[in-house]
This record gives sequence, C-alpha cells and structure tokens, in this order.
Amino acid sequence: MSEAIKISIIEDNPQYTQSLQTMISVSEQMEFVASYESGEAYLESLNENTAGVADIVLLDLNLPGKSGLQLIPIIRKEMPETNILVLTQNNDYHTTIEAIRLGVAGYLLKDSPIASIREAITELHQGSSIIDPQLSKIVLQALSGNSELDDENLLTEREQQVLELLAMGYVKKEVAVHMGVGYRTVSQYTENIYKKLQVANVAAAVAAAIRKGLI
Repeated sequence: MSEAIKISIIEDNPQYTQSLQTMISVSEQMEFVASYESGEAYLESLNENTAGVADIVLLDLNLPGKSGLQLIPIIRKEMPETNILVLTQNNDYHTTIEAIRLGVAGYLLKDSPIASIREAITELHQGSSIIDPQLSKIVLQALSGNSELDDENLLTEREQQVLELLAMGYVKKEVAVHMGVGYRTVSQYTENIYKKLQVANVAAAVAAAIRKGLI
C-alpha cells in the first residue's frame, strides 16, 4: 500500500476547515497534518520548527493579516517539496495568474465539489497541475503573442485556439469540428502544445503558458 498523502490546511473559516478535515479523514490515501487559521500562525510554526512536513498545503487566499498570495513564496522557499493547492472564493483573473506565477500547483474555487478537491489532491501528488475549469477559460482568453520564449517555442495562433477550446472542456473530436479541421490535425496541434510547454495535460499547459509569459 502506498504511503498516505500528508496534508496541511491554512484556512480561517472553521466550517470549511472541518469539511476538509472530514474529507481527509475518510480517505485512506490521505493523512491530516495540521491546520492554521492565519498565515501568521503557519509562519510561527515554521519558525518554531513545529510545522509538520506536508506533501500538499490547502491554502485560502483571503486570510486575515498576511494574505495567501504573500504566503506562497515563503512556503515555496521553506518547503520546496510541498505542493500548494489554492482553495478560494476569488475568481479574479489577475489573482489566478499571480498565484500560478508564484508557484502554486493547483487553483480551485471553494464551490468545487469535495470529490473534485479529493481528485485534485491525488493528481497534484502524482505531478499534475490543476486549474478550475471556470478559470481556465478566463485565463486563456488573455493568450497573446507576447512572450519571453524564442520563436521556435512560441505557440502559434491555431495552437492557442486549440488550447483554449480544450481548457473550456471540449474533447479533441469537438475541437476538430469547431475549427473545421481533421481529428488528426487537432491531435498534432495538441502534441505540439505539450511538447513546446513540456507538459502532459491541459491544466499543466495553462499553468506553463502563464509562467512562460504567454499570458
């Protein structure tokens, strides 16, 4: 049996924290480490070396005092092996991009079903990136040709279109119909996207596009 995924929570809403703890407790593959009501409480545990080592931190952004965005670089520096999954009510485009640029592995809205959060935790632990489908559509609408990438690695206009449609939930066959091209053409576009961005799935491609300056 594989080792359980160790999870910490930074969340100021006690009811939501409890629902997350319940989810963890009933999942054999997960183990609850600790919860913190503020960024300051979490930082204090880091300073006192009492913070348990977590594989994943579930992070709220709208915390009292130090915000979740301010915590991300600190967690990344102090716990480089720990993945961060943002769980927030904030669906602001700029906040989403900033969180991803700062290095979170996943970004979900709090109204996501518990089953989706559980699945996201498992996928993050396996190395995937997760972005809420509602946010993927908004983020990808900002795709532009301005990039720090060289011309060889820049997504073409058609590749950007494919990536946007995939992020909106279309399967490859539907993308082909929408764009008026063959299924094999869409498959080739998708392969090119993943190769250029060095990723394995749509969510990871969105995150990579942000980090590489495509958005």
